[in-house]
Amino acid sequence: MTVSIIANSAARAAQTAIRQSNDNLVVGSNRLSSGLRVISAGDDAAALAVGTSLRIINRGLETASLNASAGVSALQIGDGALGEIGNLIIRMQTLAAQASSGQLDSVARSLVDGEFQQLLTEVNRISQVTEFNGIKLLAGSRAFTTTSASNLNNAGVTEVRVDPATTTGNRTLRLSYNSTTESLTVTRLDAAGPSSQTIDITALIDGVAGIGQNIASGAALTVGFASLGVNITLGSNFNRSTNLGATTTLAGGPNISIAGGTYVPTTVNVPATVASALNGLTSGYNTSTGALTLPLTSDGTTVRFGALAGVSYRVNGGALGTSGAASAGLVAAGPNTIEIHADLQPPASGTTLVGSYTTAAVATNGVTPGTLQLGVGTGLTSATYINDNAATRLTYKIGGGVTAGQDLLNVDVPAMSVAALGMTGLSVTTVANANASINALGTALNTLSQGRATIGAQQLRLEQISQNLGIVVQNNEAARSALLDADISREISEFTQNQALLEAGVAMLSRANQLPNVLLELLRNG
Repeated sequence: MTVSIIANSAARAAQTAIRQSNDNLVVGSNRLSSGLRVISAGDDAAALAVGTSLRIINRGLETASLNASAGVSALQIGDGALGEIGNLIIRMQTLAAQASSGQLDSVARSLVDGEFQQLLTEVNRISQVTEFNGIKLLAGSRAFTTTSASNLNNAGVTEVRVDPATTTGNRTLRLSYNSTTESLTVTRLDAAGPSSQTIDITALIDGVAGIGQNIASGAALTVGFASLGVNITLGSNFNRSTNLGATTTLAGGPNISIAGGTYVPTTVNVPATVASALNGLTSGYNTSTGALTLPLTSDGTTVRFGALAGVSYRVNGGALGTSGAASAGLVAAGPNTIEIHADLQPPASGTTLVGSYTTAAVATNGVTPGTLQLGVGTGLTSATYINDNAATRLTYKIGGGVTAGQDLLNVDVPAMSVAALGMTGLSVTTVANANASINALGTALNTLSQGRATIGAQQLRLEQISQNLGIVVQNNEAARSALLDADISREISEFTQNQALLEAGVAMLSRANQLPNVLLELLRNG
């Protein structure tokens, strides 16, 4: 290498080494002070992406574990209360057995009944005041029976459940699905005017089934319509590319033609009995699809809607026809509006409007009959109030997704009020009443035992879920740490090495900077 006054290669080399050592020292200092190996994407982009994902997953799983633990605590409170209710029922059985014995007169039985009634009241009080975080556990909730006018399972709807906390009476609902926008709509029909809520389920179903995929067998997706107090659960039969909604099919026959036909299902003040009214039709109605097939008849001059058992018609605002009879004649030039009514099923009476069909011109060239098919029951369902003895449902988020049964767990706590246990009106004032009470109390104890078994099984499941989530979090955290956390012993060693190199570099730079002076001294003495 040429020895030069101008180009001090030794100094430049020392400067480069100092910069490298200094950079390494800065990196080491950052790692030691933060405890992280990967601080920015430039350090290790892949590790940062995976490690951040694991951190996010763990935060959700840690919350899910806490949710499961809270569920265990709630069920423990409920189980403790059930134990006390069981003790009260056993004491009531003892009093009933005592009152059924012949050695007591009516006055003595009245005294025994006084304690009996107090215990009965206490059973009800415990069921009403047992709660966790303000949620009543044993008081029960509103129970509904759901009737669909068509087989919703064929459309992939496995459950329609109204929220007992917000629903006070009967509900009539219609479900529809638009496959183009992937929007699920629920419309409430029982009020004075329709109210509906539409939810784009694309992201929800993609999260369960995968982008563009349908729900796999055994999986489910629950969609909550909070403004209506309704939860819709979709199963593997749900096809995201198939519409769900009312359809109209006209097969007028070779001699009958109807122009401009439009069917509008009724949307105002629809009673909850409409679903059973449609299902009660003996002919013309398909309970699987909800399609009503109406006959079209002609005498060569006038077109009518033909007779169909359980169906009546109102034509152009006229009088409602007799059930099971043909309609009045349609106006050839139109327009015609034909209301279709279905007979209500006992114990209800009368008819209910299911929809109206509007035509333009109507023509006939013969007597050959035809048909008109209307989707009057497609997506139609009703929830009828029964009592307040349904189980209290607690839904716990136990995973990172929204799949029912995997990420969402429904825990049902059975109602244990006097009414739910079948003990309403019990007394021991007579031998007959005491004997009846003994039988009723035995049944109540069986119900109580089944309830405790249900709570116990759910409690054990939540405990196992919490333990499993803890293991998953632990392993995820170990993987995240391996990717992102700094190895402190290694970092200290490298920091010490880089610090020594920096000091050596500074010393060598000082020596290298003296080389031009040495050369100048040679020139002076030469």
